[in-house]
Amino acid sequence: MADALVPFTAADAAAFLGGQLVGNPALIVARAVTAANLQPDSLAFLKSWARLDAGRQPDERVLLLAPAAEAPQPGWTVILVEEPRLAFARLLQEFFEEKHRPGIDPTAIIAPGATIDPSAQIGPYAMIGVGARIGPRTVLRNHVTIGRRVTIGSDCLVKSSSVIGEEGFGIVTDQDGNNLRLPHVGSVIIGDHVEIGALNTVCSGTVEPTRIGSYVKTDDHVHIAHNCIIGENSILTACAEFSGSVTLGQRVWVGPNACLMNGISVGDGAMIGLGAVVTKDVAERVVVAGSPARFIRRT
Repeated sequence: MADALVPFTAADAAAFLGGQLVGNPALIVARAVTAANLQPDSLAFLKSWARLDAGRQPDERVLLLAPAAEAPQPGWTVILVEEPRLAFARLLQEFFEEKHRPGIDPTAIIAPGATIDPSAQIGPYAMIGVGARIGPRTVLRNHVTIGRRVTIGSDCLVKSSSVIGEEGFGIVTDQDGNNLRLPHVGSVIIGDHVEIGALNTVCSGTVEPTRIGSYVKTDDHVHIAHNCIIGENSILTACAEFSGSVTLGQRVWVGPNACLMNGISVGDGAMIGLGAVVTKDVAERVVVAGSPARFIRRT
């Protein structure tokens, strides 16, 4: 259960979503719940009436329902929308999620030459390196570290303790056989509407930048090595690891604990299964899984 920032009406929700309201427009919504935990003054979404426990009474509840589902049952207040789960997410963002507050926390450390849009929010103990650029309405949470010349676009979120733009793991060996660090000076470029989970590492490119496309979402504990290119709208789930120079197409889904060998290319719309160890290129719109990863099916 989640409480609304300020209670609102069924009419407010329908107007915001552009949905068709059936029932009481003045009904108050004060909390969001699951369909299994309906309460007075609550909001939930349904895929169909069959998902609602038998014997539930309408009372003062608002449901989001797809027009293609069965007709609304008598007494219920329903908002008809094409995608109830997406509509539910939009209402959570608008009426339940705390809005970001522009500004820089006094404990943050901002290096000379960094550019931060006035509408961005920089959290406690964040560190932003020389020449970094933080775009409009982007939020950096607690203890985030942004390296030299990193560029982050608009409406992004970087969760706590993530590190973006530190050197990647590159080693060269000298004539005496000693391991030396290869400098990485390419930095990182991140598009718009990107979400980086907590405790992520996104390493600087060696010479060319590591790139993360717009609308990419990463879970917590994801590692993206130097020179990777992550295509737009891809989803990287918990503990996924991308070795150097991995290239993902658009709308790729990578399962938890998957590992991609350096230099691998993954085509648009592909899916990498849980724990997969990817050692070869993956074609577009296929599913691979296992160790080593093998073709499962086409999507």
